[in-house]
Amino acid sequence: MSHGIGITINGQHHIVDSTYFDWSLLRFLREVCHLTGTKQGCDSLGTCGLCKVIINGKARISCRRNMSDLDGAVIETIESLAPHDDRLHPLLQTVIQDGIFQCGYCASGAILSAKALLDQTLNPSAEEIRRALSGTLCRCAGLNRMDQSIQRAAAILRGDALSTWTADDTANHYKMIEKLTGKLRYTDDISFPDMLIAKALRAQIPHGRVKRVNIDSAQKMPGIVKVLTAKDIPGENRFGLMILDQQVFCEDVVRYAGDVIALVVGVNEAQVDAALSAIDVEIEPLPVISSISDALRPGAPVLHQRLSEINPASPNILQHRHIHKGNPDRGFEEADLIYEQSYTVPFVEHAYMETETSIGIVEDTGMVTVYVGSQGPMNDRAQVARVLGVDEKQVRIAHQYLGGGFGGKEDIAGQIHAALAAVVTGKPVKVHWNRAESILASYKRHAAEMHYKVGITKTGKLIAADVKIYSDTGAYASVGEEVLFRMMAFACGPYEIPNVEVHAYAVHTNNNPCGAFRGYGSPQVAFAAEVHFQHMIDELGLDPLETRLMNALDIGKATITGDVLTKDVGAGMVACLNALRERLRATSMPEVEENEKLGIGIACGYKNVGLGADVPDKAQARVSLEANGKFLVRHGAADMGQGSEQVVAEIASRVLGVPLAEISVHTGDTHEDPPGGMTTASRATFISGNAVYLAARGLRKLLWDKVSESFSLAHDELGISKGFFINLRTDEKLISLQDIGADQPPCSFEAEYHAPKTQPPQEIIPAYPDVPDAPMHFAYDFGAQAAIVSVNQETGAVKVHKVIAAHDCGEPLITQNVVGQIEGAVIQGLGYALSEKYKIEQGISQSTRLRDLGLLRFTKIPEIIPIIIDEPHPKGPFGAKGVGELAITPTAPAVINAINDALGVSIRDLPATEQQI
Repeated sequence: MSHGIGITINGQHHIVDSTYFDWSLLRFLREVCHLTGTKQGCDSLGTCGLCKVIINGKARISCRRNMSDLDGAVIETIESLAPHDDRLHPLLQTVIQDGIFQCGYCASGAILSAKALLDQTLNPSAEEIRRALSGTLCRCAGLNRMDQSIQRAAAILRGDALSTWTADDTANHYKMIEKLTGKLRYTDDISFPDMLIAKALRAQIPHGRVKRVNIDSAQKMPGIVKVLTAKDIPGENRFGLMILDQQVFCEDVVRYAGDVIALVVGVNEAQVDAALSAIDVEIEPLPVISSISDALRPGAPVLHQRLSEINPASPNILQHRHIHKGNPDRGFEEADLIYEQSYTVPFVEHAYMETETSIGIVEDTGMVTVYVGSQGPMNDRAQVARVLGVDEKQVRIAHQYLGGGFGGKEDIAGQIHAALAAVVTGKPVKVHWNRAESILASYKRHAAEMHYKVGITKTGKLIAADVKIYSDTGAYASVGEEVLFRMMAFACGPYEIPNVEVHAYAVHTNNNPCGAFRGYGSPQVAFAAEVHFQHMIDELGLDPLETRLMNALDIGKATITGDVLTKDVGAGMVACLNALRERLRATSMPEVEENEKLGIGIACGYKNVGLGADVPDKAQARVSLEANGKFLVRHGAADMGQGSEQVVAEIASRVLGVPLAEISVHTGDTHEDPPGGMTTASRATFISGNAVYLAARGLRKLLWDKVSESFSLAHDELGISKGFFINLRTDEKLISLQDIGADQPPCSFEAEYHAPKTQPPQEIIPAYPDVPDAPMHFAYDFGAQAAIVSVNQETGAVKVHKVIAAHDCGEPLITQNVVGQIEGAVIQGLGYALSEKYKIEQGISQSTRLRDLGLLRFTKIPEIIPIIIDEPHPKGPFGAKGVGELAITPTAPAVINAINDALGVSIRDLPATEQQI
């Protein structure tokens, strides 16, 4: 019997001994060959397609291929496409130029699927391309338009078209090339010598009292270094973004199934799994609060005693928000039509392709470093330090690039566990959540129940609204209070309504904690408000778009929170609706089958930029000229695929007058980079962008002063060209940037930007308020969308043909990125409308795999037509605002309104499945 098999990987021959025969190819590639460009996202269930490689000319899933079956196989991984001699495969050229990928975590599976197809045929049919792409999940933008990129690449390879790739493309897309060829490392791609593995023992029941935790047997098992429980915490056994209400290790009560009892640290995963099973735990079940109504009923179990002291009558209410504008009672008396209805939206899983990973290590200096992709490194540092009982300066969050986030990586995942385990064992420790654990434990989009009563005149003027909102914030607070605030603030959409009452409640249950998710409370209420409004428009026989235009917020009009829009705040709603109207008029309607009905639905939305509401909002940045003559930007915002690194590089490039290729960016390291605050609320471009703008301006003055003095030239006579300061009048080279960069101390400038002043929300507001001294938010994004769908009258199947999405994002700094954000948000919004739901019953998750979540694949993506409304913000960097969050908001109600237009059915609960329709 042979003691080994031979395989060829990326042109190199390997002899694999029997030690690895029962390993998957994926594991062998990552752990033995260190080819980490091949990813895993679905626990080897063959669902995500991220791990695809080319085996003997065919794209194959590597997580389900045993090494023992691969004798003689020829294998290509994504690393084989790394550029050689500055040549880039045409497929990489086209997907980069077309802006197909954002976070890049899914890229290897999609690109190798496409390459395998092109290796077989340079004339692929549309159906062949669809089949090739359908096996790979992409949460950022669903691989939208990649079929076009593949066709372009095929034409270049055939010789029917010329490549348009230039040296500028190579220079300007340096990070994207790294992402797409396996060079860029995400946290799980990092390893250290003697690194240990740690896994959490989770409660698996939603509510109970911890009676016994016996770790003796587990502690003695082979390969186990330490089993950690609450007694091993040197500091405080509490964490939380806003309220310290969650235990690192539960000592007394568990409040959701993902709560942690212990952490097993060992040499390898198999040994750790065995030890987890050996821990003896007794948890006495307690009554489960599985719904909002359960939480609010008299005599319900109290989940957090501190709240019973604040509100004894309703102790499971985390927070109540209220606004009263004008005189709602009088407004309803004046209405010609009053409509009341209730709506519900479900929990939704973020489903970022990169699951949570943290690596803790104790440096020789004693500093505790945590490698992690996080949206809030400074927040992580504070929470880790508190648990370790050390000063924050003794903790470093070494921020890594994220494989998607969408808000879900604001909260603590494994950061504290990895840091604590590293301190206790003295060795590097990796905490990696597989997909099942990520789904079980991670925070979700808030489910909500909403009741709307709205009054309107017969001409379509909105005059009164009474809204009640109940959000299920789950077992712990996270950012539930702030999400609730946004639900209240945007409850009635981007319309002027003089008389409004809103009561909003965040309610604790034994369900998953809920936190930030793209839109931050806005998608929930936009669905209810826009569907409700559309029903009234239909009842009155009015035009959906013109009626929205009549009510749209504009300069001089007030939001329901009393913000009177001014030029300093911006008001792009009317422009979005006008652009949508023009595009709809020019759009041909698709043909439908005999048993299908066509429908068109319209919906609008708006969303704050930045924190606002008198919450301090600032960021710092530092720009320096390095010894190599290039510029380095350091700042604190996290790039999770939305392109913030490219945005700040673009800002610095414009200020300094140098090509984008001369700028590099480093971000989010709490030891090396200036702080930037949480990457949330569409604030990165505006807040961190302005900080970089100020820092670049400061450095420009330092450099220009220096050269001006040395060469007796005025500032306006100086410029930079090809690495040199030049005399603009004569084109004479004066001094190289390398020479200046070699000076000590180096030329550097750090700046801090404070957002424009805002005011806290007011509870009582006049019907037509005056312009306040400061707005509640310094900027808003606006958007209007139209969905064109056909619905099968027999089965209820919905086919979305087109989504037209007009969005005001200020001045677009990088148009391709804006388009990508709109497309990605629309695709997530389509899932919210039709298929996505995190199912949980009696506190126990019924959705345990990616395939259970209703995520859209490439074959379900319609034509998306983005329209960018260019309305520069006077205080944004070069007029920019942000767009990443808002664009999801109008999509679901636009689709639901289109279904109603087609069939006349009223959908009040998401998602609108075939069975429901």
